[in-house]
Amino acid sequence: MNARMQQLEDRLADQQHKDLFLQTKHTLRAIDDLADHHRRFQSMQAISGVKIVGAEEAVFYDTLTQAKEEIVATLEKTLNDLEHKGDKHYDKNFNDGVE
Repeated sequence: MNARMQQLEDRLADQQHKDLFLQTKHTLRAIDDLADHHRRFQSMQAISGVKIVGAEEAVFYDTLTQAKEEIVATLEKTLNDLEHKGDKHYDKNFNDGVE
């Protein structure tokens, strides 16, 4: 995902829309912070004797990964719409526009 984000950053810098990249980067960092907070909380729970269900943990982290992937995919679609702005033969990803 880091390589994709680097490519998107480069493409957005060319389009003068680096703010979109920064917003996405901050959102992904917030999800990572949530995962870290959850991991610490679960560690405290385990130390205090609460049984941790591994399958539930796997679902939690898989869900966060899917959410991050969807956020990056949405940024890619937005960038594609920005790059094809004014092209009447391009099928937009977002009919309500990107600006």
